[in-house]
Amino acid sequence: MTKFRLFGSTSKEVSKREIEHRALARWVAAEGMVLLKNDNVLPFQESNIALYGAGARMTVRGGTGSGDMQERFSVTIEQGLINVGYKLVAPRWLDRFDHQYAEEKENWRQGIEERIKVYPPWKVQQMFDEVIHVTPLKFPIGDKIQYEDLSSETDTAIYVVARQAGESADRRLEPGDYLLSEVERDNIEILSKNYKNFLLVINSGGLTDLSCLNGYQNLGAILYFVQGGEEGGNAFADLVSGAANPSGKLTTTWANCYEDYPSALEYSYLNGNLEEENYKEGIFVGYRHFDNFGIEPQFPFGFGLSYTTFSHRVMKVDVNGTSISTQVEIANTGVKYVGKEVLQLYAAKPNGKLSHEKRSLAAFAKTKLLAPGESKPLTLTFNFCDLSSYDEDQSAWILEKGEYGLFLGNSSRSIEPIAVIILDENVIKEKCVSICPLPLKLNELKTDLPSEVYSENLPRLFINSCEIESIIHKYEKPGIKSHHLLANLSDSELAELCVGGGYPASTYNITPGCAGRTSVKLQKRGIPNVNFADGPAGLNLTPQIVILRNGSSRYIESVPEAWRWGWIKKFEPLIKAKPGKGRPVYQFMTAWPCTTLQAQTWNEALIEEVGSAIGVEMLEVGVTLWLAPAMNIHRNPLCGRNFEYYSEDPLLTGKMAVAVTRGVQSHSGIGVTLKHFCCNNQEDNREHVSSNVSERALREVYLRGFYYAVTQAKPWAIMSSYNKVNGVYTANSADLLTKVLRNEWSFNGVVMTDWNSTGDGKGSHVLCTSAGNDLIMPGGRAARNALLKAMKDARLEKEDVRQCAANVLEMIFKSVVINGS
Repeated sequence: MTKFRLFGSTSKEVSKREIEHRALARWVAAEGMVLLKNDNVLPFQESNIALYGAGARMTVRGGTGSGDMQERFSVTIEQGLINVGYKLVAPRWLDRFDHQYAEEKENWRQGIEERIKVYPPWKVQQMFDEVIHVTPLKFPIGDKIQYEDLSSETDTAIYVVARQAGESADRRLEPGDYLLSEVERDNIEILSKNYKNFLLVINSGGLTDLSCLNGYQNLGAILYFVQGGEEGGNAFADLVSGAANPSGKLTTTWANCYEDYPSALEYSYLNGNLEEENYKEGIFVGYRHFDNFGIEPQFPFGFGLSYTTFSHRVMKVDVNGTSISTQVEIANTGVKYVGKEVLQLYAAKPNGKLSHEKRSLAAFAKTKLLAPGESKPLTLTFNFCDLSSYDEDQSAWILEKGEYGLFLGNSSRSIEPIAVIILDENVIKEKCVSICPLPLKLNELKTDLPSEVYSENLPRLFINSCEIESIIHKYEKPGIKSHHLLANLSDSELAELCVGGGYPASTYNITPGCAGRTSVKLQKRGIPNVNFADGPAGLNLTPQIVILRNGSSRYIESVPEAWRWGWIKKFEPLIKAKPGKGRPVYQFMTAWPCTTLQAQTWNEALIEEVGSAIGVEMLEVGVTLWLAPAMNIHRNPLCGRNFEYYSEDPLLTGKMAVAVTRGVQSHSGIGVTLKHFCCNNQEDNREHVSSNVSERALREVYLRGFYYAVTQAKPWAIMSSYNKVNGVYTANSADLLTKVLRNEWSFNGVVMTDWNSTGDGKGSHVLCTSAGNDLIMPGGRAARNALLKAMKDARLEKEDVRQCAANVLEMIFKSVVINGS
């Protein structure tokens, strides 16, 4: 075995792969942005534009934390407009904004440098906690627009509201965050009064309350930009110029006021209790809550405008066993613009023993580009059994007899009934066991809506209950996978396999900047390490570095700006590469549009292309597991990491995760890591909070997306979350990791912990292994010693350790990087 192995490119030149992936990222961003309002303002007809707002030059292309990226360069909204030929007039406000922010940032930096100068090198984590968490630099807003900031050279203006969020903190129900600030409201009013054509852009990974603008005159257009990745500015310019037609649809309901969301004022920090988060809304999350309780949203789930218009006609609804297919002809009825439309099929269940959401998404499909006057067939298909609900009394998924209505349209509030499916008898679809018992009584929201009454003119189709297979799950520990190396490993080596590592280490397979890896201490046994990379927006790696002959690294130009603090800044000359020494490694990875924006395309085929492209980059840099997709539910708009997640709807979440997983894993020897399993729906105190949720809501809402992804796409790995579920850390929950994942869903990959989620008053290292959490990340000596001691004391069965080790070993030897080792 050689000393170490490097991947990546030795050339700094832009590669063909980069160019191709930038083009795909641009298309995805344009297809995911949602046009919320348009009073004949877009596409712009003028060549001169007045541009304002924090996000114009400081365009937020992604979130912080694991969702961050270190791409070669990103295109801002300002630059994107210039790139397609617009002339930007009246730059005075933006120039002043830049100057003010530079001063603010320098004062902030000096204040932190003064505080962290006492930290020695061995307290680097505490030093960065001070930088990142104690006094973070708040994203700027800018000042009020003055008369002299306006322009007489154009009647067209854009104002870009921007927000930044990320790991470890939830957003705030405050002006300048979820709410618009007074300055922003004033600026929007000034611009809407002084420019005939005014576009408001929301550049934020999460929602922003716009209810305060309801009385504003001439608020001509609103575009939800979200976070567009490295090509976001160019994609934006494509849309506003008419080179591309908006086709994105919302994946989360926008409320008229924050209090319209369920459990709104009890979420996260708002109720003063960060130890217990009670999911009192039960299954009524997102549009289910708005529909069942008669609340009018500002913008409904699935909503999005286009520059053209569409019509659709149902041709046929078929039942084949339990498969339901709806054949539709859809036409572009406009006269000027090509475009795409998303059709959404919703189902209503009959109320019987269980009460239900009024309707839920059952299927969706997106057209190809349709020219004006062109029509094409479109088919929406789903399995009737996916409409089953969980009955806690029977510990079973059930289908109740009666009429199931099907509704078709282009948003949750723009649908019409098209057919009725009739089930003749009650069916137990799956017999399970009860999991995750509640430690307290939840007073869940109730609804007394009557069952839908359907017109006699609707077609009726019948499903014979005898055709539905009933599954009775068996609950036992999976058999240990065989591998010729497994039998010869000592207890210490078995424990070593169950403990991973972080970035700093001497490794065999080297991927600079990877977030984690398997053990590096088993190479003499013929077991090399494999590497894992964040995150949801792409591979977050060190873009350029030099690797010396001993495997250590040096920076080519300078230490990354985010690291240039305290003693590191002083030591920079010692950790920069010397000319001619070592091998340069270049890893300029694509910063893709954020996960929410990808989901807003509602285009499974396109997102599968994104997955395949990420797979190409993984192969290039020697990454075995991509630590994504993140697929927690948008339970509340204040969650700090909503930009990393797909939707408030479990079906849409699951289908998008299936698509990207299939794309990545279409390449041999690499895999994805679904995360965060499960109920990681807030960031404040995420390492200790207990998500207290009924079993029905847990299974129907928070586990359902993972179910689709696991059973339909076979991911290589799953990451347990930081939080507890009903008082038990997810990493220690045999109910979740063995009963649900292994027994009910037949998952046979690797389960790993989130980083540092065990030990130090958090989850137990030992209980992880016995519960079915195969790999403790990033591990370390304390975790390994805890496993060894527990085996010696008979508190941990060796067979449990062998089982976890076998799962990790199989993943390593499936990896593409094993070849040649």
